[in-house]
Amino acid sequence: MRSSRSSVSRALGPVALAALLLIPGTAAPAGAAEEADSPSLPGMPVTLADGRPCTPASAKRSAQVPWAQSFLGIDRAWELSRGAGVKVALVGTGADPARVPALKGRVTGGPDVVAGGTVRDDCVGYGTFLAGIVAGARQPGLKAAGVAPEAEVVAVRATDRYGATTPGALAEAIRAATASKARIVHVALSVPSAPKELKAAVRAAQEAGALVVAPASAREWESGAGAPDAVNGPAYPAALPGVLAVSSVGPGGAPEENGTVKGRRTQPVLSAPGVSVMGPGPGGRGQFVGRGDAVAGAFVAGTAALVLSYHPRLTADQLAHRLESTAYGAVGDAPDADLGAGIVDPVRALSAVLPEELARPPAGPKSAAAPAVPPLDPPHMRNSALAVAGSATGLVLLVAFLAVVLPRGRRRGWRAGRTSGPVTETD
Repeated sequence: MRSSRSSVSRALGPVALAALLLIPGTAAPAGAAEEADSPSLPGMPVTLADGRPCTPASAKRSAQVPWAQSFLGIDRAWELSRGAGVKVALVGTGADPARVPALKGRVTGGPDVVAGGTVRDDCVGYGTFLAGIVAGARQPGLKAAGVAPEAEVVAVRATDRYGATTPGALAEAIRAATASKARIVHVALSVPSAPKELKAAVRAAQEAGALVVAPASAREWESGAGAPDAVNGPAYPAALPGVLAVSSVGPGGAPEENGTVKGRRTQPVLSAPGVSVMGPGPGGRGQFVGRGDAVAGAFVAGTAALVLSYHPRLTADQLAHRLESTAYGAVGDAPDADLGAGIVDPVRALSAVLPEELARPPAGPKSAAAPAVPPLDPPHMRNSALAVAGSATGLVLLVAFLAVVLPRGRRRGWRAGRTSGPVTETD
């Protein structure tokens, strides 16, 4: 037996080795291959110090695919939806659609509740950056694009020239966003308190059928130049009932390390890319790199637009439930302290059939809660896993074939074997 195994091993050695070399590497963990977007791009500020000039246009662009776009499988989601017919209101520092080609035809200026009139520019640039993540168009020579490039974005300014806001201004801006008939309201700002007027504005938006999205933390506004020492506590409007609080993750899908996040923070409901993210900025065709929970919120708002366009009959509560239950890493009812229900998954949010949506309701008492949808790997990881599985299966069949055929062929001197019956020749 030992000599037989040795001969088979010698026969298979070179062929099996060659086959092994054809197999791609094992699928990497989600996002492990992603790296931060080009560090040569200028950073996008969240606020400006008083007296500082407006953020200048960027003269740099990157032709690479943004890590967040690849990580979330945005291109695959576009096979089902691009957000057509959905309006997203972005409450922030304004927008610069007239001078930014990626925003033309997609982003319009709404009310400026601080200075009055209509939004036509963006001194800080952060609102322009976020609008590009939600619905920016792909530009010639570039691969970056917004999550929902066919959605409509209305930019409502709730800040002064330098990016500062108040609970009262935020409340008025949310009311303006609701009046625009937006189905999704991304409040890309955070304040330390929620007076009655802010609570009422959020409640009115929800009663009008809008999904309200907000950053889970206020650290971006508390860590700027001249900002007071960070104070622990909730961030608003994220901490208000029914608001979809979003936290940020970096390349690879990991949240920022404990101890690096200081300041007001609310338990997140969902998470999304929000570190080293590439996007457009004010003043022209150039690109920037930005970060923050508001950036993560823009990815969630864009994904919500994709889903609402594909499932137009969803209510705001049903939309939020779909986003949460299809998130990558969504397991059970206990949310993660850093990620909430998990990382938003656009492809699965569009395509999954939730238990309560099945033609036949699940067995058991009607009052029983529907089980959470088990998580799937991100789209790019699924493709890699399928490729590896296919190659491995091919190798197993090849090895099995050679293990049987080579020894028998050698014993017969490579003569044709006997058939089980007569062979009939045909013309």
